[in-house]
Amino acid sequence: MRLIRRLSTSLGKPSVVTIGSFDGVHLGHSRILEEVVMLARGLSFKSVVVTFDPHPLAVLQPNEQPSVLTTSSEKVSLLKNAGIEITVMLQFSTKLASQPAESFVREILLEKLRMCRLVIGYDFRFGRQREGNPSYLEELGEKMGFGVDIIPPVTYLGYPISSTRIRTAILRGDVTSAANMLGRRYSFEASVIRGEGRGKRLSFPTANLRVKGSSKIVPAPGVYATKVTIEGNAYPGALYIGTKPTFGGSSPTIEVYMAGCGGDLYGKKVTVEFFKRLRGEKQFASRGDLVRAIEHDTAKAVKIVSI
Repeated sequence: MRLIRRLSTSLGKPSVVTIGSFDGVHLGHSRILEEVVMLARGLSFKSVVVTFDPHPLAVLQPNEQPSVLTTSSEKVSLLKNAGIEITVMLQFSTKLASQPAESFVREILLEKLRMCRLVIGYDFRFGRQREGNPSYLEELGEKMGFGVDIIPPVTYLGYPISSTRIRTAILRGDVTSAANMLGRRYSFEASVIRGEGRGKRLSFPTANLRVKGSSKIVPAPGVYATKVTIEGNAYPGALYIGTKPTFGGSSPTIEVYMAGCGGDLYGKKVTVEFFKRLRGEKQFASRGDLVRAIEHDTAKAVKIVSI
């Protein structure tokens, strides 16, 4: 797949295009991408996604900026896996946000990308004052000579899947519902950092993690069944997110116990996949109660991930 960050020349071949933030590249997005790829292959055109970095809300409403489901690199990888040939990653700015939808279509989509068909979701909006809605784009297509395909919502439990719904589920710790809407388990990349060594003293050595990407969403405090991949090797385990109230902690930490994994892990890169939330954060009355809880959590996590 080709990644374009600056459109200096036009494509040499006509294209089928979709446009949007695509945060999460969830099942609703996947249906749009499937249509783009299918049309492009049938017409022998290029399949193109136009997306943005940073997330538009980070520019338009910085105080309400959501944590993201996917970093830019994760998004590009997922789009490639969906069969997209070209991803155009435009830098989002107030100038871009204020550009009339018609001029964006003409200058970017038609002149630069040689778009012949545009595929959008039922609730798509873009351009100055969000004027570029589906009906507006259909009218524009008739005037400018491109087709518009509008994809209906993909639903989960009776409601349309959206990035907002998935973020809400993850912030509640409901990684199971998030996976059902994403079409895959939620994951993040992280680096192993030095901690206090308390897990080792409890006979459960853990890896302390720092999540890659400051805006990447982190699930609610609690204990999760996870699979952790390090240098191509995958380990089941129990991951903890919280402040360690049993030990009077106040700063949030992320640490994971991985069954069958040993050695010096400091500085290594890992990928964490969330299978299920086992319980919320809890303060234990004694060290012994905590150890018994860890034993139970770990055994349960390994069983869930192994299945």
